[in-house]
Amino acid sequence: METNKNKTLDEIAQGVADVTIELMYDSIDWQLEDFEQDGDDYNAIHSAVMHSAIAKMYEKTKKME
Repeated sequence: METNKNKTLDEIAQGVADVTIELMYDSIDWQLEDFEQDGDDYNAIHSAVMHSAIAKMYEKTKKME
């Protein structure tokens, strides 16, 4: 019984993660709109901002425990 509950909670967490990543991706695009970069440079900057934001979110959630 506990396994089904854990599986359900894991599926919920995955859904939240998927939606959050999509929203973050679009938000970063919007916030970097005026950044004068393109191609590989833009992708590297976008990725760095995404990773930094996720790390900051992780650190904040650790403080909530």
